[in-house]
Amino acid sequence: MDLYDKVKAFIEKESLLKPGQALVVGVSGGADSLCLLDCLHHLGYQLVVAHLDHQLRAESRDEAKFVSEVTQDYGIPIIVGQEDVRALARKGLSLEEAARILRYRFLIRVAKDYDFEYIATGHNNDDQVETVLMHFLRGAGVSGLSGMLAKTCLDAWVGITDVIPIPNTRGIMLVRPLLTIGRAEIEDHCSKIGIIPRQDSSNLDTAFFRNRLRHKLLPLLEDYNPGIRQVLLRMSRVMAGEADLVNSLTKQNWPRIIRAAGEGGLAIDRAEFKDSPIALQRSIMKEVIRKLRPEQRDISFEVIERGLEAINCSQPARLPLIGGLDLWQAGLEVIISFPGARISFPQYPQLKDLHSEMLPLPGNLDLADGWRLTAKRVRVTDNMLASLRDDPTGRTAVFDADCVSGEIIVRSRLAGDRIQPLGSGGRIKVSDLLINLHIPQLARKQWPLVTIGDHVLWIVGLRMAHEARIKNSSKRAIKLQLCPPNRIEK
Repeated sequence: MDLYDKVKAFIEKESLLKPGQALVVGVSGGADSLCLLDCLHHLGYQLVVAHLDHQLRAESRDEAKFVSEVTQDYGIPIIVGQEDVRALARKGLSLEEAARILRYRFLIRVAKDYDFEYIATGHNNDDQVETVLMHFLRGAGVSGLSGMLAKTCLDAWVGITDVIPIPNTRGIMLVRPLLTIGRAEIEDHCSKIGIIPRQDSSNLDTAFFRNRLRHKLLPLLEDYNPGIRQVLLRMSRVMAGEADLVNSLTKQNWPRIIRAAGEGGLAIDRAEFKDSPIALQRSIMKEVIRKLRPEQRDISFEVIERGLEAINCSQPARLPLIGGLDLWQAGLEVIISFPGARISFPQYPQLKDLHSEMLPLPGNLDLADGWRLTAKRVRVTDNMLASLRDDPTGRTAVFDADCVSGEIIVRSRLAGDRIQPLGSGGRIKVSDLLINLHIPQLARKQWPLVTIGDHVLWIVGLRMAHEARIKNSSKRAIKLQLCPPNRIEK
C-alpha cells in the first residue's frame, strides 16, 4: 500500500473528510506539510493553501516564496500572511505558544474568508509521540495522554477560540490526515515526488521544549527501550479510549450535578458530586473550569485536587481557583464564578437587581427566577389569628395594619440594617442574622427585605420584625406571602 492509499484509508476510517471536501491546508514548507498538500491534491480535495511567515528567521521570506512556487505548480490558490510572533510573546507567552496562537488564528481567518469548514495540518506519527511524552512530563491526565486527535472541533479546543479574537469559529474542524504516518516515510514520499522540503533551522534549537524531547530525551529513552515510540503510541490509544469513556460519563451526569448559575457562574450540587466516582469528580471539575475559562490551556492536577478538597470538605468559604475564578461555598451547592458575577439562586428568593421597588397594597412584585411577593389587607378574627401567625414554611408574614404606614418598599440589604426578630428581646444586624441562618454569602447581597421607611419589617422568608407583629387586640392586618416559582397564591 503506497502513502496515498494509507492516507485515504485513514481519512475514511476516521471520517475526517468527505470526497472532494473543500478545506484549507497549512503549509510551512517542511516535509510534513508538503507531503500533506501532495496527498490531498492527489486524492481530489478542493484546496486553498495557507502559509504564515512568523518573521522569526531571516530565511522566512524565502520559504514563503518557495511555498508559493510549489503551490502554483499544483494550480492551487495560496494565501500568505505575516505575524509578529515576538511581539505577542512579549505579552507573557513563550515563542512556541505565541507562534501556535498566531498560526491557528491565521488558518481560521483563511477558512472563514473562503467559507470553508475544514483545516488540515501535517502533524504526523512522530509529532504524536513527542506530544504524548511532553504531556506526560507536564503531568497531564487521560485527555492529555491521549495526544492529538485526528479530528477536532476548534470551538471546543481549549486555547483557541477565546485567546484568538475571531468570532463564529463554531463548526470549523481541524483534521490531521498524516497522524499515523512516520516522519521517515513522509520524507521518503517527498523524495519520490521530487520535492525538496525546506529545513526549518529552529527545529534544531534545543532551547525549545519540544526540540529537546526530539533530539535529546527520546534518543536517551530508546537506549532503555528501543520500542519506546510504539509504547507511547499504544498508551495514547488506550488513554484516548479512557478519555472517551470519562467524557461520555461527564456529559451524561452533567445535568444532574451542574446548573447554570447566571452569567459567569456554574453551581455544583455538593451531594451529587460527592457521591460520584473520583475520576468523574475530576473530569467535571476540569470541564467546569473549561466552560468558564475556555482559553485556559493548562489546568494542573493541583488545581483540580484543590477544588475537590474544597467541595468535599466544605472549606474554605472562598477559594481562588485559577484564571481569576473563585470557588464559593453556598450551602448545598458550590459556586465557581468570576469575581463580581451575579449568581442566580433559584432555590432562594432573590431580587432581580439592586434597585428598590414598591410592593403595591394590594398587589404583587415579581422577584428573580419566578419567585413572587404578594400583599393584601385582611381582617383578623379570633379563629384565624393562630393560622395567620403560624406558617411552617416561613413564607407568610402578617403585620398589624395600624403599625404599618407608608409605602412598602422591597430592597436589598444596606449597611447598618437591623431587625428585632419576632419573639426576641433585642435588635440584631441583618447581615449577622443572615450569617447565623447559614445563607450563602453570594445569596445575601440580593436577598429581599420588606421595609417601611428605615425599618426592616421582614427578611423575606426568614424573620419578621417584632414591633409590627399582630396582637390579640389587632383587628386589621397586612398579609405578605412569598410564592415560590410555578405557584401563585390566591
